[in-house]
Amino acid sequence: MKLFTTSASLDRELQPSLEMKDSVTAMEKIVGHNFKNKRLLEEALTHSSITYFPSYKRLAVLGDAALGLAMSKHLFRAYPNMDQGKFSELRSANVSKRKFACAAVKHGFYDYLRHNSPALDNEVRELAREVSIWNGKNEATLVYDGAIQPSRVLAEIVESVAAAIYVDLNYDLDKLWMVRISFACFILYYTYGNLH
Repeated sequence: MKLFTTSASLDRELQPSLEMKDSVTAMEKIVGHNFKNKRLLEEALTHSSITYFPSYKRLAVLGDAALGLAMSKHLFRAYPNMDQGKFSELRSANVSKRKFACAAVKHGFYDYLRHNSPALDNEVRELAREVSIWNGKNEATLVYDGAIQPSRVLAEIVESVAAAIYVDLNYDLDKLWMVRISFACFILYYTYGNLH
């Protein structure tokens, strides 16, 4: 039974602004989803330092919840014998700010963010440097052991893009899960088991 049957996409303009058209097109390729409502993705790529267009903040809240639920659903189905403690740890590791920030760096999400914050450029540059230093290590170890401190903004970009996809797919969690595979590199259970 679907609780939300009205697509938010119908409530908004569908095409991105000319300013963001190239960024939206590039991000569609990165995430592997062709948006019906490209304005959703434009909003997901707009930082709050831009005052003339809605920022990604609302979408980030929705994306955080949707990714958390999608991961919980996957783990619940894939590992029926996993105890509650490991289930909770693995879910947390996979939907952490650190994990999302590293995924944003790895896939170049920041390159397409519309913002007006030089300090943000410095923060992202430093995180990208740290990620490149750790590039040879197992990604699960890199993210889980706390070697890299996350950028809240980068994590929120991943969450907001996920929410934009989720809304564009008319709130279909299973379809979101299939799309997210292309841009968020999640920790596998056997890798997690090797960390402890």
